[in-house]
Amino acid sequence: MKIIRKATVKHVLTASKKETLLANILEDEQSCKRELEQLEFQLHKALKDVNQKHDQAVVRKRYKKELDKRKERLHALHFKKQQLQKLEIGSEIRSGSIDTLIEFEVGDRWLDENEELEVIIKDGIIAEFRESRQDI
Repeated sequence: MKIIRKATVKHVLTASKKETLLANILEDEQSCKRELEQLEFQLHKALKDVNQKHDQAVVRKRYKKELDKRKERLHALHFKKQQLQKLEIGSEIRSGSIDTLIEFEVGDRWLDENEELEVIIKDGIIAEFRESRQDI
């Protein structure tokens, strides 16, 4: 019998993984900053095209909402970068979950619903599979 079960994927933080994650965060920060600059440029252009005060207020409000989203994302990326820099090599970072196909035969031990399945990745290679007991 085969069943599908969720498994958590965790990466072991190595020096190369840390560099890759930091590079990705820096790239996302740059992209977010470019989006902010572009939105500010578009806001000024849109304000020039609108003559009435009421219409300008509507345009400002619409752009402010988008600018605030980008600023919040930039703040979150900055926080994420700080947290990553504090992490020690060897730490495990949760990177999502996957569906796994598990095959059972008569006589196999049944997996308790409270046990979380984990796949541990180190430098792009599966290092181990774990069943960890969680207290509920």
